[in-house]
Amino acid sequence: MRNLILTFILLAIIALSTALYFLISHFSAPTTVVVPQASTVSISPMQTQAPTVTSQTEFCQKNQLSGTLSSQGAAGNIYAKLELINNGKTPCEVVLGNTVYALFTANNILSHSEQSVVSETFIIAPGAKVYSQVHYPNGPQCQSGITPKPITFVYKSNETSTAFVPDTQTGNLMIQACKSEMEKTTIDIWPLSETQVTP
Repeated sequence: MRNLILTFILLAIIALSTALYFLISHFSAPTTVVVPQASTVSISPMQTQAPTVTSQTEFCQKNQLSGTLSSQGAAGNIYAKLELINNGKTPCEVVLGNTVYALFTANNILSHSEQSVVSETFIIAPGAKVYSQVHYPNGPQCQSGITPKPITFVYKSNETSTAFVPDTQTGNLMIQACKSEMEKTTIDIWPLSETQVTP
């Protein structure tokens, strides 16, 4: 009889424990286990772009340029080589083409462009040169005789002007022109070029 009572008590304890476990597990809040996630890093390819260099060359100013004129005569003709030099420390732009002019006051002297070319800018390095050439008669055949007349050759653009100074004298270049205003003396001028001009 005693064993039967003990067995009954044991079964009651087991039933009570099972019921208690069921109640606790059923009505208690579920435990959430938070698993840390690895942070996502978006790696995009590095954008490599060459830096934009805005290097704009300025037009040559008067104090950067100098001009020389060297002449030689041959059989009644004089050809003079003109050289425009960048004396500055930085490159600058000149205008090539019909940018060399003859300045004179005589009414019987005419200037003539030997070639008609389209103007273009050209970057001239420090110490570098650009070239032109002029031609005029050495003592033109004039019925009225000849007389010396002053003339100056200049490089002229919208930005500046520079005179070509004769390498053998100071002051104005003198050419032989006719005494009479009715008799004309023509001066031929070649375009300013990056290469030397030959007669």
